[in-house]
Parts: sequence; structure tokens; C-alpha cells
Amino acid sequence: MVWRTVPVLALAIFGTLFARHMLSLDVADLRTAFEKITWGQWAMAAGFTALSFRAVGTYDVLVHRILNTGQPEPQARTAGILAIAIAQTVGFGALSGGLVRWRCMPELGGMAIARLSAIVSVTFLAALAAVSAVVVPLSGVLPVSTGAVAGGLAALLGLVVLGRLAHRIGWIEQRLRFQVIAALLLATAIDTLAAAAALWVLWPDGTPFGMLFGAYLVALGAGLVSNSPGGIGAFDLTLLALLPLTDAAPATCALLAFRIVYYLLPAAIALALLARPKRRAGGPFAAHPEGTLAMQNAHVDTIAKREVLTLPAFGVRPVFGDLPMGLSPHDISTPLYKCSNTQAARARRAGWTVLRCAEDALIDVAKWSLGGPDKRQLRRALNSAEAAGITVSRATDLQALRPVAEVWARRHGGERGLSMGRFDPAYLAHQHVFVARQRGQIIAFISLHAGNDHWTLDLMRHEADCPKGTMHALVTHAITAAKDAGLTELSLAAVPAPAQHLPFARKALRDSAGLRRFKTAFAPVWHPRYIAASGPIRLGYTMLALALRIHHPPALPNTPQHLDEDFSFEPTSRACEGLGTN
Repeated sequence: MVWRTVPVLALAIFGTLFARHMLSLDVADLRTAFEKITWGQWAMAAGFTALSFRAVGTYDVLVHRILNTGQPEPQARTAGILAIAIAQTVGFGALSGGLVRWRCMPELGGMAIARLSAIVSVTFLAALAAVSAVVVPLSGVLPVSTGAVAGGLAALLGLVVLGRLAHRIGWIEQRLRFQVIAALLLATAIDTLAAAAALWVLWPDGTPFGMLFGAYLVALGAGLVSNSPGGIGAFDLTLLALLPLTDAAPATCALLAFRIVYYLLPAAIALALLARPKRRAGGPFAAHPEGTLAMQNAHVDTIAKREVLTLPAFGVRPVFGDLPMGLSPHDISTPLYKCSNTQAARARRAGWTVLRCAEDALIDVAKWSLGGPDKRQLRRALNSAEAAGITVSRATDLQALRPVAEVWARRHGGERGLSMGRFDPAYLAHQHVFVARQRGQIIAFISLHAGNDHWTLDLMRHEADCPKGTMHALVTHAITAAKDAGLTELSLAAVPAPAQHLPFARKALRDSAGLRRFKTAFAPVWHPRYIAASGPIRLGYTMLALALRIHHPPALPNTPQHLDEDFSFEPTSRACEGLGTN
């Protein structure tokens, strides 16, 4: 396409013109002018550059708020600084900046990152036009500034209109309020003011700062329009043409020094930081029954000074489970996933759209026993496991479970993710893990999230032909262990139970029938779980985003993605499931 060739053509044209300008200068004059730049000037230029980039990070922070991504402010700021440090140097800003942000925040997904980068670019250009409309006329750098003023006003008006339209169609989560626009303008003013100051301390004596600031804004706009790497040629030639010069050599050297301090040095630092391996985002979130997921692709976010577990999925970050005490749907705009009946009722009263999505199988550990007619199938399955010589114990070597996990994953087309755990020994180290052996050989295992007074079933993995009743024996052993530990409740985790009128309800129920029969054998109490959002469109997008992210999860932090979690049995019964009808 034509737009893809613009940066290349701009670099060829303006780069050639700037190269001709450089060749027209005497090399000895350039060397002399370069040697006259003192260490103090270099240090001040570096200081102003740091201040400029500190303001640069604010763009991403503001856009993250608009999109309601839930990313922590320090992470959003750092990603924005790194993205702009790379993008302004290599060119192709939207693409290169987007790739850097994706490297920093892979959990957001490609579409959300593309939207984030596009909004950052558009809002910065509008804010730059508005700042230029004030500074350029006052600087006197242009004989007529009517175009700059008109362009700034038009940019601000266009930004307000686009912001309202984007919010109305659901493209951005928050309205583009006056406070956000004011913060964006302030960040742009500080960013460009500091950048111009970095150039000014390197510039030859005699040029007023106000004039250089105005010329810098015009030259920056020319460089951005050209979209060439670092605005090479377009930025430099525009700046040299606008400022009065008695000797071109010192001014050209100042530009070269500025490029070293403001472009090459930040880009080199950004590349070094991006080359480092990403660290795992902390350990389990003890306040949540399934907080171990925070070690994989779930996130611990702060809403109104309260920590919640969220599931990042293509620009939305629904809260997993119920809101903490003191928070209600009236206080937030974030969707809820697998919340309780009580929380769903509050969401309905707040005017939200609510749908049942699952049922949680809960066991009262203190009262549970193997007796009673409702556990007849379970007793038969346990007798079959005992007859096959199945023994169950706690896992001592988590690495030894890998072959079983890999076999299971290959048979099930990979593991699922997001709200479902995936095999990783470091992850399992924070859970309760039980293994089943036959003749000393590990043939199956399960893991459970270790809440303070509540365990939740997570991974269930088994060989292809393990004996009937093996998984029943594992879960029974876990229930007994929970009772011995003095727990009050154990969850066998949720089973899909979508509202009957939804188009995918029958398939979901059919595919999960085997899993429901398995859990029913333990006679749990079924509790409905709901998904809720502030409107039907928002709810539909959240459901789609979660489904895609569960079935196509991002790579685990610092972990090769050779497995994905399914947390379900196949629709047809297998011997290992113990779901026979005898």
C-alpha cells in the first residue's frame, strides 16, 4: 500500500537533502564545533532528555485509563517510554511502538495493543498541534501563524468529537473528559519543552529559547509527518531553515549531538531493557481462592485501593469472582466473571446486563462422607480403582509429573489458559498436588489452589488408559486431606452452564456433560456463577474475548508454551473417568 512506502520515500528524499547539506560543510569546521560542546552541556542535555521521557510515559498512562486496561501505572509508563524511545529512532512509529508495548504487556493481546498505540499516536498529534498553536505565534518563528492556531483548534475539536464517538461505539472504556485532555496537554507541553531545552543547551549562543522552542515544534511536526526514522532530514532541515544562523557548522553539530542524547542513547537503553528476560509477576494472590493463577496469566490489580484478581483478554480485564467487601458495581466499570448470585443481583440493580455462565460444585468438607445413596457411583468407582491397585499420595517430585501432563495435552489438543491453570512445576509448587500410581508408575495427578480456608480443584491430568476410578480416588483423597487440614469448603471448580437461550449453550452443555457427571458423583452443592457487564455490547465482547483468550492463551511468563490447560474431560466417557452406568 502507498502509506507503507511513505517513510521510505521520506527517508530517501529528506535524507538525501540533509546528506547534501552535510557534504557542503567543511569537515574541520564540524570537528572544531563538536569539540566545543562541553561536558556540562552534555550533562544538561541528558537531564532535560530524562525529564522529557518522564513526561512521555504519561501518554500511555492516560490512554490505559481511557481503555480501562487495568495495567498498573508504573508498568504502563515504562512500556510507553520504551515504545517511544524505540519508535522515534527507528521510525514506523505505530508499528515499532506497538511491538515494544506488546513485548512489555503480552497479556493485552495484539488487538488491544494496536488500539492503544493508535490512540497514543492520535492524542499526541492533537496535543502537539494545540501546544504549537500557543507557542509558535508567541515565538515569532513564522511570519504568519494563522495556520498553526487554526490547526491547533481543529485538532482539539477533532479529539473531543472522536473521543465521544469512540466511547459511544464501545471502542474506549472511559469518556475523554476535560481532566484527561488537560493532563495530556500538560504532558505534551512538558515533554516538548524539555526536549527543546535539551537541544537549546547544545545550540550555539545567541538564539532565544522561545524562538528555538517554536522552531522545534514546527520541525518536530515535519519529522512526524514524514514518518522517517527519527524524522531524519525533515526535522533537521526545517529547524535550520527557521532559525537565523551565521555559521551552519555549530548548528549542525548541535543537531548531531542532540540526536545522540535524545534519540540514540534512549533507544540503546530501551533495547537493553527489552532484551532482559521478563520476570514472573509475583507469587499467588492469597486473598483469592484461585490466586495461584496470578503466577500465570491472571493479574492482581487495584480498584479503589482494593486488590482484585483480573483476567486480561484483548483490552478487557474482568474481575474473576466477587468484588471485595465495600465495592459494588456502582463503583466500577470493569466486567465480572464467575461472580456469585449475590454479586449478580447487585449488578442487575446497578443496571448491568447479567447472564449465567457456569455452576460451581462446592463440598462442605466437615459434613461430607462416602455414605448415602447419592454417592453410590462414587463408591463403585473407588472399588474399581482399588481393585486395579491404584494408590494415591501427595506429590514429592513435580518434574516427574511432566510426562503425564504432556501426554494429556497432546490427546486434548493442548491446554487452556487464563482462568484455568497450566502445567508448570513452579506454579504447582504453590498448590496441593496429589498423584495416583499403579505398580509404582505415576498415571495421573490433580492439583488444587490453596486458599486460606478453601481449596479449589485446578489441574486434572491422566494417562490415556488409566483404570476406571483413578480420578475419583484422587479427588476423594484431596477431600479427606482438606478435612484433616480443618478446612470448611472445597470446590470441584465450575462447569459450563450458560443460559439456555444463548446460541452456543447446547454445545457447551454437551461438551461438558462428562465433567458434570464426574463431579456429580461427589454429591456437591451446585452454585450458579454469572458474567456481568455494564451493557449488552460490553458483555458480548467480554464473553468473546474471554473465550478466545481461554482457548488461545498467551505464553506463560518465562515458561516455554508446550502445554495449555483444558480442565475438562472429553464429552465421551473414558475408562479413567469412571463414568460407567453400571
